[in-house]
Amino acid sequence: MDELSGEMGAVFAKLLNAPQKNLLRDVMNYNDSMTISQVVKFFERQGAELTKPMIQHYVRVGLLPPPEDKRRYTRFHLLLLAMVEQFKGIYALDEIASAFSGLNPSERLIGLFQDMSGYAVDLWRSTLNGVAGKARETAAELGPEGQGAREAFEAFMLLGIMSQSAAARKSVSALISGVEE
Repeated sequence: MDELSGEMGAVFAKLLNAPQKNLLRDVMNYNDSMTISQVVKFFERQGAELTKPMIQHYVRVGLLPPPEDKRRYTRFHLLLLAMVEQFKGIYALDEIASAFSGLNPSERLIGLFQDMSGYAVDLWRSTLNGVAGKARETAAELGPEGQGAREAFEAFMLLGIMSQSAAARKSVSALISGVEE
């Protein structure tokens, strides 16, 4: 992150090294099925707030397939729950369910999702440097010095990221609408 330094660089470095990477690694390394209580504990160890009623709700609304033998959750369930945790702050549950509708449990799917997530994070890192450059350039056009320049840079950085998020959100909505038609 050449463009990002100081506090902003530390904040974005922390965001880009989010716990989902460890969560996905741990999902990939877990081979046994588990009960709902074990699933909750698994996610607690990862710092995710997931409760039994939440998991049961996800099954009821079709976001997750029912557990095997009515009580055993597999690595595929863990992967879907990890994705829900990653996406639920941005997307509605019905939108996430639409994205999940074509997925069938398989080891290949888990590996492909891990690869795709890594690619997305790497792409975000490179894009973030471009946004930082544009934010610095835009803030410089305003001409503030010292603390004012830093605050302008941070504001434009946030606006740039928010604009990217809004564009991504619109793209996902368009894709979901196309899938449902």
